Amino acid sequence: MKKAILSLSILAILFHSCEKEILNTSTQASQDHLFAENIFNDINRVVEDGFNDNGLSKSSCANYTSMASDSSDADTLIIDFGEVDCLDEYGKLRRGKIIVIYTAAYQDSLSVITTTFDHYYVNKTNWVQGNRTITNLGRNSEGNMVFEVEIDANITTIKGRIDWISNRTRIWTDGRSTTQNPYDDIYKVVGTASGNGLNDRDFTVEIKDTLEVNFGCLDDLITYNKRCVIVSGKVEITPDGYTTREIDYGMGGCNFDFSVTINGKSYFVEVP
Repeated sequence: MKKAILSLSILAILFHSCEKEILNTSTQASQDHLFAENIFNDINRVVEDGFNDNGLSKSSCANYTSMASDSSDADTLIIDFGEVDCLDEYGKLRRGKIIVIYTAAYQDSLSVITTTFDHYYVNKTNWVQGNRTITNLGRNSEGNMVFEVEIDANITTIKGRIDWISNRTRIWTDGRSTTQNPYDDIYKVVGTASGNGLNDRDFTVEIKDTLEVNFGCLDDLITYNKRCVIVSGKVEITPDGYTTREIDYGMGGCNFDFSVTINGKSYFVEVP
């Protein structure tokens, strides 16, 4: 009887150790962070398109309503994709509204642009809620515009909910002089993030090697849905209770495949 109890105890310990090892090599937190990040990089492009008046990048799926009657206070832009899913030029199905309140133009120093959502869905089942605020901090010593980007949001998917908070500094290094051509814009990004993933585990994120955001990766509209605008850089992500992982965004390519290193072993993940 004692031997049986001892055997069961050993099996329980081994099972617990094996279960913990499986969790410790999980890339779930990395995938959730990358997914949320991609959602908001996409929103950034949609909002920027909404402000452009060149007639080239306006979505055929959206109606645009601008309420800018009084120059002394904040103005509003409503990007309305309607109540039925519409496949837009970026290869995304969208419905609902993106609401943008802005105190001045994006390039104006100290301008504040706040984005919220009204029943906004991407690709049928991803419901985006929360807010994003961009503050223009002026120019740095190199003459580049610097922006503070704060996001406090959640995304409800068919697998559960991702809570995501991001605090970043974005430096506009290329493309500022061609505002009507967003596809030559390049940013350098530093900062942190945190969240709670689909497995209900908290995580924290810190950019360790400056990210490069290249919106030129969006010019291939046919395959946009598999494109990523972050083309290089590294971040460390630490799920609660487990070892730190490193996400490598690559060496400048426009694909959406990432390397996640855990305890010296690399895993490749693809984020939809």
